[in-house]
Amino acid sequence: MSAETIFWIGHLPLMALFLLGMGLVFANWLKGSVNGQSSASNGQKIGRLVGNVLGTIFSRRLLLLIKSFVVEAWFNRRLFRNDWRRWLSHFALLSGFLLLMTLSGISALSDKVLIHFFHLEHIPWIGMWVNPDHPITALLNEIGAVLMTGGLLYFLIRRYAFPSPQLRTGPLDTWMIVGLGLILFTGWITAIVRLNSSHVQQPGYFSFIAYPLAQLVRGLRLPWDGLHDVMYVLHGWLTSLVIVYIPFSKFLHVIAGALVAMINQMNEDAARLGWEKGTAHGRA
Repeated sequence: MSAETIFWIGHLPLMALFLLGMGLVFANWLKGSVNGQSSASNGQKIGRLVGNVLGTIFSRRLLLLIKSFVVEAWFNRRLFRNDWRRWLSHFALLSGFLLLMTLSGISALSDKVLIHFFHLEHIPWIGMWVNPDHPITALLNEIGAVLMTGGLLYFLIRRYAFPSPQLRTGPLDTWMIVGLGLILFTGWITAIVRLNSSHVQQPGYFSFIAYPLAQLVRGLRLPWDGLHDVMYVLHGWLTSLVIVYIPFSKFLHVIAGALVAMINQMNEDAARLGWEKGTAHGRA
């Protein structure tokens, strides 16, 4: 049985638990009001939510939504104004996470769909995503890992080494931090081991941190291929476990808060530009 098969055997049930957790969160959200109405049925609320989403996607408000995501959710200008050092840690963590998750998604799409079903591996901009040693994928993966690592290290120093009186770090926060730390640590070890194994497809020079570290330990007589398979599965399962934990952690509230700020900003911009439904219909 291959390491990838073992990974999927553990990954799929964990993703089912994640979806269950998100379902519970969504069910709790439905207890509130949608479009100012709290007495509507769950089906009606879901229909209105879907309608709002589709209405935003297929209207001029989509550009405002994208702008609000960049300004409020990603760059988080309010946090930057309040504390640029805290902002830097959050921005690095979020940017690294988004970059690595995007790369994983593109790799899975290329490998499991475009190549597996449509045999498009001969197209360079598709085949490169399944080659971790390609200059572009190697460089982007390394940048994402460095951003997350730097952001987490600063977060650890600020929360534990020199904590501010107003900061409250509970056990659930600590477990999330431990989970992220284990993901990053096993990710670096997996990359170093892979660069010394037969899985390497071309010189990994663009892995500008993992490659020099791999050179330092290359002389050790270790079963690199076997170690890679173990670390691949371990790293993947740890990542899946942290994802499962998101619906029940403060991390979800951070995401929800960013989404609320993003939507509020979008609505403010729409009102300023006269794109509200009532104004738009009146001008029509």
